Amino acid sequence: MANTKLYPALWVIAVATMASPALAQNDPTTPDPNVETDEEIGTASGIDVIVVTANKREESLQDVALAISAIGGDSLAERGIDDISNLQSYVPNLHVGQEQDGFKISLRGIGIQGTSSITDSGVAYYADNFYLSRPAGGSAVFYDVNRVEVLRGPQGTLYGRNATGGVVNVISNEPSDVFEGEIGGTYGSRDLLEVRGFVNVPFGEVGAARLSAVYSREDGYVRNLGPGDDLYGSDGDITVRGQLRFGEPESIEVLLYGLYSDLNGTGTANQFLERNFGGPPPTQALLRTIPADITDPLTTNIDALSFNDTETFLTFGRLTKEFGNVEAFLQVGGMWQDTHLQQDFDGSPVDVAIFNKDQENEAQSVELRFSSIDERPFSWIVGGYYFNEDTYIFRRVRLNGLTPGGVINLPDFLLDENGSSSTIAAFASVTVPITDEFRFTGGIRYTHDEKDGSKVTRGNFGAPFPPDLPNAQFPADVSFNRVNWSAALEYDVTPDILLYGRVSTGYKSGGFNLTSDGQPYDPEDIMAYEIGLKSDLFNGLARVNVDAFYYDYTDLQLTSLGVAADGVTPGQFTQNAAASTIWGIEIDTQWQISDEFLFTAAYTYLNAEFDEYFNRDSRFGPGPTMSLAGFRLPYVSEHSVNIGLQYETYIGDGTFTAAVNTNFHSDFFLREFNDPEIDRVESNTRTDITVSYEFSDPGLRITGYVTNLEDNVERNNIYLTPGFIGVSATTAYTRPRTFGVRADFSF
Repeated sequence: MANTKLYPALWVIAVATMASPALAQNDPTTPDPNVETDEEIGTASGIDVIVVTANKREESLQDVALAISAIGGDSLAERGIDDISNLQSYVPNLHVGQEQDGFKISLRGIGIQGTSSITDSGVAYYADNFYLSRPAGGSAVFYDVNRVEVLRGPQGTLYGRNATGGVVNVISNEPSDVFEGEIGGTYGSRDLLEVRGFVNVPFGEVGAARLSAVYSREDGYVRNLGPGDDLYGSDGDITVRGQLRFGEPESIEVLLYGLYSDLNGTGTANQFLERNFGGPPPTQALLRTIPADITDPLTTNIDALSFNDTETFLTFGRLTKEFGNVEAFLQVGGMWQDTHLQQDFDGSPVDVAIFNKDQENEAQSVELRFSSIDERPFSWIVGGYYFNEDTYIFRRVRLNGLTPGGVINLPDFLLDENGSSSTIAAFASVTVPITDEFRFTGGIRYTHDEKDGSKVTRGNFGAPFPPDLPNAQFPADVSFNRVNWSAALEYDVTPDILLYGRVSTGYKSGGFNLTSDGQPYDPEDIMAYEIGLKSDLFNGLARVNVDAFYYDYTDLQLTSLGVAADGVTPGQFTQNAAASTIWGIEIDTQWQISDEFLFTAAYTYLNAEFDEYFNRDSRFGPGPTMSLAGFRLPYVSEHSVNIGLQYETYIGDGTFTAAVNTNFHSDFFLREFNDPEIDRVESNTRTDITVSYEFSDPGLRITGYVTNLEDNVERNNIYLTPGFIGVSATTAYTRPRTFGVRADFSF
């Protein structure tokens, strides 16, 4: 729902504001609206110097020779970025969609995963260095977070598993040596209510404890005319995180970590873009009684109660010890997650089909690494990694039909799926100075992956059962081995200008189509070339970062829902595209144009096409495949622009801050078939505005914000309904305009 009349007025205001004269003193702590953390290693005369841990050691963001965005906890809170889905306007080439009970993350066109127990995303998602393979766990509310780091491009050497597209790492605030705390609340659109708080208690020189908690509820933004709640809301989410740190790295430091999250969503919608009737004849007869679909993307009319609940418990222990010039790091953890989803599959007020999915996920990981503390004569990291995951999924579909005698209930469709994945890896990286300004960094990683699973059909609407797995044709047990490497050259043109070039490889293991016909698919591999520039100019008053990249993909994995070649058997299908090429450029700039004004501007160009790929659109039934060579990869906008302006000054005894951020993307497609009617998402803009005032005494901060000022909503995913009700394209829509006011009191 575009409101293009707002655009000229917004740009007039922005240009007029930028033309304002400088009025106040230089404040070196002025936050950057797009890149900020609470942890600093120093400050330039204008723009902050930011600490990140992208290379698994603390470094200035400007010293890391790769494309990375870091968004601090204060910026996340002020802009209403409460989970991964709201991050897209601030990170170049990031797309986040939702399908059933999980998030689907893409960076530079790479990373979307399916919903099978053994399919993997190409973007690795970490919570405090713990890998979350099923991003439903990533939907927990961001609170008491130090920063979110987003690494773009393959990170196969240090992160390894399923990082061909990049890495998202959510990093919490750890216990500190200062007694502090905060309580706060937010009220916003759709009766959003959030209550939160944290407390940090030191124990002298022994250690410290930190406890944070957040509760939130919100009415859904898709109005349901039928019974039950509005969709895409919450009946009450709670997240609690506790940490205990004691000891010192010189002897041994221990961090004990526990997180509990209970998310009670009001459900997701199947909003139909078309209706292709299928399934048993009685079901088709009942489908024909459905009234015309509602055209408003934020309104639906379903008769079945919907819910989407996720309960997660994550815990780990971390030990750190220093041996002279060596730091040892050991983290051992586990995660247990249960999700329960109910969805009106026909998306109408007629009781045709209800879908249930119950999932149990258990994972363990161990990472041990040793790294040098000093950089002389060279710096290095060596380590090992183990990950294991077991997933059980139960799917149930209830189906009704219409006969001359009236409505009948068909026997249920019941499917049990068990999947297991494990990884063992060893890795090493070294940085060797060639001269004082010139460095070489090389990395290598060996990975061994194993996957196995089983599928048992216990009901099929009274029809014969499809073959189960494993069977004589598909043993449902595979393993893969890879050696990945990276090589980079870095040159300090000046102390504030870094040039770098990098060549790296990435890999994502293959598997088999466990939910459907068991057909295997190959691993995907990437060869990536990257050159970049990072610079702080004019005594730190300007920052210009440029990153250009070229990816050569082999056997890129793409997952979609549809029916098997027999035109009947529904399922999820992962296939390999024989060859794909992705290349582009990202330009990110920040300008401290006066003591009070910070201006940011970023531009990205991305070209991503299939060089060789054959597939068929299940919407049109069985038939020959078609060549998709030259078609664009899903979720790729050729052009995107981000412009931000922040004003900060002292008023009275406090600090007043106002910020506006506008993001534009050109059109993109949601599937590889590039159907202009079904798959295409038109170009769009989104503007976020925040205004805040922080009292110096008594530590009170009040913030007002609006996200998506234009009230533009767009499709963020395409889901094909399985064949038992007809293979039709359905979609989900992004969040509309949202207002909110938050107050936080620190002590």
